[in-house]
Amino acid sequence: MKTIEYQNRKYTLLGDIHASTFLMYLVDESNPEDYKQIFQKISHQNQVCMIAVAIHDWQGELSPWSAPAIFGKHDFAGNASVLLSELESFWNWFRCEHQIESDQLYLCGYSLAGLFVLWASCQTNLFKKVAAVSPSVWYKGFVEYLDQHLTHTNEVYLSLGDKEANAKNKVMSTVGRCFESVIQILQKQNIPLTYEYNPGNHFQDVELRMTKGIQSLLLGSRKEENQ
Repeated sequence: MKTIEYQNRKYTLLGDIHASTFLMYLVDESNPEDYKQIFQKISHQNQVCMIAVAIHDWQGELSPWSAPAIFGKHDFAGNASVLLSELESFWNWFRCEHQIESDQLYLCGYSLAGLFVLWASCQTNLFKKVAAVSPSVWYKGFVEYLDQHLTHTNEVYLSLGDKEANAKNKVMSTVGRCFESVIQILQKQNIPLTYEYNPGNHFQDVELRMTKGIQSLLLGSRKEENQ
């Protein structure tokens, strides 16, 4: 494991930096430990390098545009474009610094990071595959945004807890309907898509759900290599 600090952000690398596939995983810097267990589960069958990206301000950096808070007083700042620019800059520097030939960079995230993943795939073709796990697709205006923008990635994995729509918060309780809309939009765009419903609410089995999403992307890659 190696940690690189680039432009005031920490990127923790697990695995061989000359792997054929690179996986950016957006993690809350205040609770980052789950990525280590996830990497242990995925690495024994896959040649992959995980890049855990520390997110300083979860609601500020991952939100695509500003929106009022749905609980508490911390509004969504809408600074996703700044974060995306940083990720692009890091990847360009990293490939040059370590003479990386592979362009197989995947992006994955949970909750609001899952929303960022879907939004980012509309902004750039940098991420060849993406996994959005329990994504915050209830975010104001996001479904409409996705419906009006093409998704520039080769494969999408989506999952949602089957009890997430039972949330007491009125906005968050729309997630089930919004999730179904996202599926329909991606299917309409003919994006290769895998989606599933996991048992439980939003906070249940996060590590397991992320592992399943990442393994789905990597399994597709192994099948492509064997063709």
